[in-house]
Amino acid sequence: MVRSAGLKYYEILLFCASVAVIVTLVLTRRMKVGYAVAVGALLFGFASLQPLELLNATISSFNQRMLEVATSLVFSMTLSHAMRRDGERIYRGMVKLGTRAAAIGIPATIGLLPMPGGAYVSATIADQLYERVHMDKKVRTFVNYWWRHIWISVWPLYQGVILASAVLHVGVVEVISRTWPAALAAAIAGLVMIPKLRPVDDLGLLGDLVSLWPLGLVAVLSFLLPLPLAIGLTLLAYVIQSRMSFKEFVEAFKLGTNPNVMMIIIGSLVFSNYIVATGLNVDLAEMLGPYGPIAVFTVPLIIGLATGIEFAFVALTFPPLLGLLDGYMVGLAFAGGHIGVMLSPAHSCFVLSSEYFKTPLNEVYPLLTRAILIEVPLIALLMLIL
Repeated sequence: MVRSAGLKYYEILLFCASVAVIVTLVLTRRMKVGYAVAVGALLFGFASLQPLELLNATISSFNQRMLEVATSLVFSMTLSHAMRRDGERIYRGMVKLGTRAAAIGIPATIGLLPMPGGAYVSATIADQLYERVHMDKKVRTFVNYWWRHIWISVWPLYQGVILASAVLHVGVVEVISRTWPAALAAAIAGLVMIPKLRPVDDLGLLGDLVSLWPLGLVAVLSFLLPLPLAIGLTLLAYVIQSRMSFKEFVEAFKLGTNPNVMMIIIGSLVFSNYIVATGLNVDLAEMLGPYGPIAVFTVPLIIGLATGIEFAFVALTFPPLLGLLDGYMVGLAFAGGHIGVMLSPAHSCFVLSSEYFKTPLNEVYPLLTRAILIEVPLIALLMLIL
């Protein structure tokens, strides 16, 4: 069926209005982001689809893909919370690698364990080192905050990567093969910003880095097995090896089954189905085609800035931009989302890092801006080369 230009613009306006509702509900703290996404999806669906179309699109969303995504996230977040008790061992192992390596390695390593407000966890572990080297508090905040988030485009435990895999209908490994330039650009920018640090004489124990074995096992198994199975087997192995009590496991599992995160998964995948059912993704691809790279970079950046949620930009922008997300354009979209999220004053990790180190947000923004001014040309150069 040929759709009129008026209908196309109507659906685009509906989508923009739905996103505006989601962002408003989140920023005014009237609703958690997962429930806000569900409300926005339903608003768009009811206003743009006929009752039978709406029913079919909703039912078809609850499929094996949604089950795999939800299972992967529950397992990954349970593993993340279970491994929090290894923080002191991670610190001792990192110190053995040298002051500079430990300063960035602690938040980067803890960043491999996705959890809400996880920057607070890495701050408590790294601060004993930052105190020893007399690092300026605004630099502590920046280093802890930035390096915790360099993995959001490539680590298979991250919600955004898992969600992108579901929306794009490709495996996690294929997503990572397209997004690694975003992580590389962020890491280089972060390295440039690290000041010189004097050595410390803390007694490090390199053998303590063995406590990171679950992360290595996940990385290997994710290339060999379906992601839910890879993470599930790693979680089982960790529970057995660490002799975790049943009570400890139940507590970690409760934290891993975060209702807000589950609603984000359900809401975003239903939203994605509604968008495909209306043909909005095709319309936007045609409209934004001449501005493809700019649109793919800018739209996730705006949503990331507005929400401050690492994977909200994937949930809200990947479905409508689906027609443009080809090859390394996925990496460009993640780079835009990463920059938006890092600049967002609504980002819980930014707020928690600043509170822990007692640093006003406005004192950290100059450092963030300098890092991003390094990251943007790097990602542009990598896109041109690739």
